[in-house]
Amino acid sequence: MTEIKLAKRRDFSGVINAAFQFFKQENKRFITTLLTYTGIPMVIMIAMLVYMAVQLTNGHFGSIVNSPDASSIIGLLIPMFVFILLALIVQIIVMATSYGYLKMYHEKGKDNFMPAEIGQQITRKFFPIIGYSIVISLLITVGLLFFIIPGIYFAIILTLIFPILFIEDKGLSKNFNRCFQVIRNHWWQTFGVLIVASLIVGIAGSVISLPLQFYMQFKLPTLLQAGDWSQVNMSFITISYILLIVVGIYLRSFVYIVTGLQYFSLNETDNSSTIMDRINQIGEETTPPTNNLN
Repeated sequence: MTEIKLAKRRDFSGVINAAFQFFKQENKRFITTLLTYTGIPMVIMIAMLVYMAVQLTNGHFGSIVNSPDASSIIGLLIPMFVFILLALIVQIIVMATSYGYLKMYHEKGKDNFMPAEIGQQITRKFFPIIGYSIVISLLITVGLLFFIIPGIYFAIILTLIFPILFIEDKGLSKNFNRCFQVIRNHWWQTFGVLIVASLIVGIAGSVISLPLQFYMQFKLPTLLQAGDWSQVNMSFITISYILLIVVGIYLRSFVYIVTGLQYFSLNETDNSSTIMDRINQIGEETTPPTNNLN
């Protein structure tokens, strides 16, 4: 299959189509890489979810409401904390894997890099992603307080900081500045691309959750009336939730790939250029002109 040129100017539909083309071409290697680095924390996360479901079925959590004690509260909080923490870790790894994969694909070409190289990207960028996410969350929160619109505006712009972190990585302040340079005059296109990508992921997640939604709508009146969880098929609910959470986390990789492709596209517009182009330009600028004495 023909190698996809990532550094290419694309219009709105071109970015989305390129993302589907990328997944079609790289699905086996990409999914294998994702599972390699998220497998262990994902299994532990699922184990915590199953544990809480079993405790709920056995009425253990009900005792917290009726007669709370330290041991029962700790027994609920610890697995819940571990579950949330691992869910965040897995999400960060999925993001790092997505952008790291794009970086290796762009620099070395199709099939010319190993999963271990992606692992190095994950290790190097894991904590920077956390730091950047905290800063971005604070900025967006402040923006949302000012009539919401500034928060949305900054949220779209700063989404590009993560592919910039992986591809360029010039430091926090320069990476932030690059977001504004790259997206200049293309905010609405980027907004539309990210909204469409999120809708695609949301629709896919909704389709997966349909059986669970229908079941809960059917059982919820009985559950509220009787208050007896034993009348609910907890195995079905647990498996459905596990599937929904796991697939939902991995589906986010599509949004990350779209974001990365949008970055590459915008980096080819206006006065922006790829890193290699800028290096070549520097070399050309430093070459002294040749005087023709004749």
